[in-house]
Amino acid sequence: MESFLRWCSSVSRWLAWFGGATLLLSAGLISLDVIFRGLWNVTYFESFELSTYAFAIATAMGMSFALVSKAHIRIEIVYVNLPPRWRAWLDVFSYVGLALTTGVLLYWATQTVWANWEMGARSRSALAVSLYIPQSLWLLGLFWFALLAFAYAIYGLMLCITGRYNKAAQLMGMSTLEEEVEVYAPHLERKP
Repeated sequence: MESFLRWCSSVSRWLAWFGGATLLLSAGLISLDVIFRGLWNVTYFESFELSTYAFAIATAMGMSFALVSKAHIRIEIVYVNLPPRWRAWLDVFSYVGLALTTGVLLYWATQTVWANWEMGARSRSALAVSLYIPQSLWLLGLFWFALLAFAYAIYGLMLCITGRYNKAAQLMGMSTLEEEVEVYAPHLERKP
């Protein structure tokens, strides 16, 4: 299971890079639209519409990377004062809740994409984009996030049931200060 989660982490990193690239591309299109509007009073790229798609896709693609890198926000006022066993069970509870929530979100997102595909729905702009195309990329990100949330919840539950609380905390718990420093400031020299 751990090798599967490592592979999932790699895929999530690539999806996050893809999401970031869509945002960068949309920023370029917005810049070009602003320049063209300022110089010639025209817009060619429909950057507003494309940037809304890019933002939704990037968000969905980035959520799984936030999950594997433990970047989701948590309230830690009580959590840090609990023994490791209780912290591990709270982590499992939070991941089960996240998995259930993403499962419901995935269901309704799938219904939306499917309905737009069946109707042949298009955007109300000069581009007339078939809505299922950007929504399918958004749905792919949501599906991957839901899959990871369920995998982490199940594996965390297995770890807690077998009494491996430290392993569960390492996988699902909050990042320690040392882990955050290692991730966000790897170039800093460590003092002994």
